[in-house]
Amino acid sequence: MTQKKGRNLQRVRIFFQILFTFLFFFLLISAGRTGSESFTFTDTFFYFDPLLLILNVIATHTLTTIFLLSLIPVFLTLVFGRFFCGWVCPFGAINQFFSWIFKKSKKKKEPVDKRFLKVKYIILLLVITLSLMGTHIGGWLDPFALLTRSTTAVVNPSVNHMVENSLKGGAKDTGIVAKGIKPAYNFARENILTVKQRGYGQSVLIGLIFFLLLFLNLYKRRFFCNYLCPLGALYGIIAKFGFFNLKTNSKCTSCKACSKNCTYNGSPFEDFQKSECLSCFNCVDDCKFDAIDVGFQLPKKEHRTRIDIGRRKIAGTIVSGLFIGSLPRISPQVRSRIHRFVRPPGSVSEKEFLEKCIRCGECMQVCPTNFLQPALFEAGVDGIWTPVANPQTGYCEYECHKCTKVCPTNAIQKLTLEEKKQFKMGIAVVDRNRCYTYADGYNCAVCEEHCPVPDKAIRFREVDTWNFEGQLVKVKQIYVVPDLCIGCGICENVCPRLDAPGIVNTAEEEQREAEY
Repeated sequence: MTQKKGRNLQRVRIFFQILFTFLFFFLLISAGRTGSESFTFTDTFFYFDPLLLILNVIATHTLTTIFLLSLIPVFLTLVFGRFFCGWVCPFGAINQFFSWIFKKSKKKKEPVDKRFLKVKYIILLLVITLSLMGTHIGGWLDPFALLTRSTTAVVNPSVNHMVENSLKGGAKDTGIVAKGIKPAYNFARENILTVKQRGYGQSVLIGLIFFLLLFLNLYKRRFFCNYLCPLGALYGIIAKFGFFNLKTNSKCTSCKACSKNCTYNGSPFEDFQKSECLSCFNCVDDCKFDAIDVGFQLPKKEHRTRIDIGRRKIAGTIVSGLFIGSLPRISPQVRSRIHRFVRPPGSVSEKEFLEKCIRCGECMQVCPTNFLQPALFEAGVDGIWTPVANPQTGYCEYECHKCTKVCPTNAIQKLTLEEKKQFKMGIAVVDRNRCYTYADGYNCAVCEEHCPVPDKAIRFREVDTWNFEGQLVKVKQIYVVPDLCIGCGICENVCPRLDAPGIVNTAEEEQREAEY
């Protein structure tokens, strides 16, 4: 192939990288923007992820039919090699961009580090073994789940804060500056910014991991893609048996220019590895002598890349996975029948939820009130970054069912708005030591006024009681009607008490455990 054709293919690849990255963020951001209902396709990328197909089938013993779409890139990988990582994956494109930023102009040729390249295959084997034990942690490192979670918990809130604070002040000014800023602010307010500034409990941890992965490109180009990504490892195994192949011809002068920008430091001249080649065509573009041929041939055994992890490492990984996968199942949180966290409306039973949830954060992104938060250890070790409800940061909007429509794995089942309004997440319980109508002896109706249930799940009863001044007075004390309460958490969220709420949302009588 000529250098000109290689350069044209390289430009086409960059175009597709930008296109798919823009599409990914457009769908994700549009799901959480102010008053938006255009979020139907936010989970599209997940359905083309064969790793999630495998892990969910193993963990749940069921097949979600729409995930069969992931067989399309699998088939294309057999033909074009590991193109998905180099042409489609948004997180791969971001890592490529940071690798380009951190590129050292006088960097010496580095040999292929086969020891590090093996790590992602060990990680793939580990997450598959863990899924056999019902522990689904594939979403921790799956590129789509990782990027969605990081964008939801870190990038979006940070950008929202910066845009709001930088443009809002200028939009209020008068003069030439305001004329330019005000339209930009209005556009951002209508199309990008959220109703209120969001915040997430694990944003610091999630952000540190995300930016660490990006800055590791300073050490090795496309570090995550080459050494950690389990989806990349899966595509590498498939590409090993594919038809795509690169090799040098008689024009080769052994100058090794083709290895200059290779994503894994190999080249068609030496150290070519089909399992690691991203079909980026950087090598063709760098070769001035047109010495690289791009071909398609039957995957003969002698042409296959050898992925030699080692039998001992394979056995050790499987044993470790089985052992690690059993630890969460013997933790006190799992063995106890009591738990204090509340799941989103439409959630399946806890055991099935942990098997299905990929910790992507889609439900948190679309939640308009910031009600859903990533868990730390509330639901045990294997519940890290799964969504839990936090009435201190928001509440479940009665006229909203976005979170039930975007979950790619059906850990949160799809509900109509009417079904969601009837779904019982839990029950509110009055804390008589803190509620003003009990502890202080004076009337307060804030929680009752905000209760969205048509028949009002929070009501009053008039009693004689001693107030905080020691006087006997008549007070309308609040109480909760359990059969009407759906556990939306708005009562706890709006409670005017500042030290701690006088009414709390609990998981008592949650519908998801009663149904399964």
